Amino acid sequence: MLLRSVKSLTLLCLMLFLMVLTACNNDSKLDFDAFVEKKLTDFLIEENAQIASIAIVNDKLNYQKQFGEFPDGTKPHHDTVYEIASITKTYTGLLLAKAVVDKKVQLDEDIRVYLQGGDYQNLQHLGKPITLRHLATHRSGLPQDFAYTSADIKSGKAFELFSNYSKAKFFEDLAQYQLTSMPGQTFQYSNVGANLTGYILENVYNRPLSTLVAQLITEQSGEEHTRFRLEPSEISKITRGVDRNGKIAPLLSLHSFAEGGLTSNAASIADYMQYLLSTQAEEVLLSRTLLTETSSEHGHAFFWNTYEYHSANPMFYHSGGSMGTSTWLALYPKQKLGIFIATNVSANNTQGKLNDIANAIVEKYEQVGQSK
Repeated sequence: MLLRSVKSLTLLCLMLFLMVLTACNNDSKLDFDAFVEKKLTDFLIEENAQIASIAIVNDKLNYQKQFGEFPDGTKPHHDTVYEIASITKTYTGLLLAKAVVDKKVQLDEDIRVYLQGGDYQNLQHLGKPITLRHLATHRSGLPQDFAYTSADIKSGKAFELFSNYSKAKFFEDLAQYQLTSMPGQTFQYSNVGANLTGYILENVYNRPLSTLVAQLITEQSGEEHTRFRLEPSEISKITRGVDRNGKIAPLLSLHSFAEGGLTSNAASIADYMQYLLSTQAEEVLLSRTLLTETSSEHGHAFFWNTYEYHSANPMFYHSGGSMGTSTWLALYPKQKLGIFIATNVSANNTQGKLNDIANAIVEKYEQVGQSK
């Protein structure tokens, strides 16, 4: 009789413990949800933005939420398509890593080996040529853009010049540009370098970049909505955003390439992050290899920015900004954690603000995880 009572008491204690544990977990989840909601809703108000989407993933989690509403009253959902702008460069970097694995290219080879239609004697300085390592780390000496200058941005001519720019004009400008610094010496963020990487990849694989992205990345990651959208039926699905003056902004992705032409949604970027964090594919692991380092904190991998690469919790990140969209993507491989935020506004330092929000949410997420 005593043994039965002890067993009953033990069972009751176990049930009470599980109930308390479940309540604590539920409280933690509610606390985290409330934290994320406040961060994003406050941001929408402060930036006068319409909508925002967020995706957070790890090996056990796929958390996605949308905030705000469009002027017609409809709300965003997990399939809402954004221009991801310069986050496209991380896909270009992954394709470059794949080309290295496939022995199509070598990182430290003179890029002129992979170019067609000219000898490009100008793509060297004092006898030192540009390599793919230089392109992937923005240390080629090539400018940010060929199509327009900072003066064109100030005068409002940049979009017109950019939207009428062509591949033929790109290579014409490439053949004429004179380097003023030694390749590998100075960081200069370069859309030109990213696009040149894309054209080299097309040459060595003899396939369009859009096909390479589909066959070598999105079919592997399971992304259904990450692609270059150029047909009218596809273009109509891209979310329009507003610029710093609150005006409806034109789409940049239609005129972009390897440096910023991809479009996607939170669900597909969640798949992308989980693929990058979970797969052991050789090109994925290689794409996170540090290629150059400016300090103990900051460096660059295959078009990824790195932070505290040698620490217990290194971060790989990239932001994206079109004329009316801002995005942020960060990976923490050792924690198998990824975060993506997108919003349809591009104002003063919007990408930086997304960075701050992402950092705060990741810190909160870790606190919640430790409290369980």
